[in-house]
Amino acid sequence: MEGILAEAGSLDFAGIFARVLDFLADLDSGWQLWAGGGICLLLLWRVVHERLATTAEHRALRRQYKKLAKAGVAEWERPYRLFTGREGWNVLPGGFLMELTSRLIERDKVIDFILLAEEFDQAQSLQFARLAKGDPDTAMRDLSAFLTDFAEGLPAPKMVAMLGFAVQIDPENHWALIDLATEHYVAKRFAKALPLLEQAISLGEQVMVGLPRDRDARGRALASHAQRLTIEKMQSILKVAGEMYEDCAERVGAK
Repeated sequence: MEGILAEAGSLDFAGIFARVLDFLADLDSGWQLWAGGGICLLLLWRVVHERLATTAEHRALRRQYKKLAKAGVAEWERPYRLFTGREGWNVLPGGFLMELTSRLIERDKVIDFILLAEEFDQAQSLQFARLAKGDPDTAMRDLSAFLTDFAEGLPAPKMVAMLGFAVQIDPENHWALIDLATEHYVAKRFAKALPLLEQAISLGEQVMVGLPRDRDARGRALASHAQRLTIEKMQSILKVAGEMYEDCAERVGAK
């Protein structure tokens, strides 16, 4: 039964039909009508849900992924091939794309990332080519920071998605963690905000080590025409994060 529903998710109707017939043939005759009707309803629901939940481009990339599977491409390599088979992405360094794939991991995560990046960054290949320079770890930190900055100003659902990618690509990006936790907190998704805040507070405390104080940073900030992070500013951020954490812990614990 589970295998049949898995086929339904891929929209391979020929495969679904064959699996349903095999399933029904193994049942006693008295149950075949009920089982067949139930399976048909489940299949219909799965197909309709699939159509409503994804865009045409998303389904096209899923079909491409399935073709790679049928061609015998290893499972770990298929998400990477989704990148290299797409215009704009195929000009990026292979090491950068391989590292990015390893951090996104799942097929649908890779697909969602490709489509979201293409939707909001028409010059994505040029921007990512700049970020791809250097060793993989540095490139991923730079990419995560770029996505965090880019998420600002996006509509709430896509901001959350972009920040989610930033956190997944670099789990130590405390700015992305705080921003994502704040979005969940404002939307009253306290259970989702809680672990993000806990991680953000821990990382923020580590970042404070070595930060200058306001009086020490003022001259350099004026000289560079840029606002610099100081111990006082980080303390203020952590104070707010701590208050949100306590509220989330109380609300989640009360459920």
